[in-house]
Amino acid sequence: MFFFLFGSVSPRLTLIQSALPVRCPNCLLPEATVYQYKSSNVLKVFFVPILTFGSKPIWQCKNCVWTSDKPPDDETIRRSEIDELTHQRSPLPTWGLSRCRKCGKESNFSGRRKFCPYCGDEPKGR
Repeated sequence: MFFFLFGSVSPRLTLIQSALPVRCPNCLLPEATVYQYKSSNVLKVFFVPILTFGSKPIWQCKNCVWTSDKPPDDETIRRSEIDELTHQRSPLPTWGLSRCRKCGKESNFSGRRKFCPYCGDEPKGR
């Protein structure tokens, strides 16, 4: 119990400068945002690092914090781009839509909104 008050084991990420960055398969930005890091566990006593152990290479995007054990290859990025282009966007939900008595425009009155944002009158369904 004494150890838990004054010591901890925490991960530490160190950027590997020799590795070239690559494009992220998650956020699909045109510039390279995925960098290689070395993840290692650090034993600290009284906030002073004592021992480093269990290091492994990881790849992480600086933009969306996507993380993987291996670098993203061109095929993975190409498949992500195709999925993004062919992905059907779901329509907005229609529950809560009511027509205004005065101006006749539809608006979502399901939340705290009690008046029409266009003219200020109450909706028909209330």
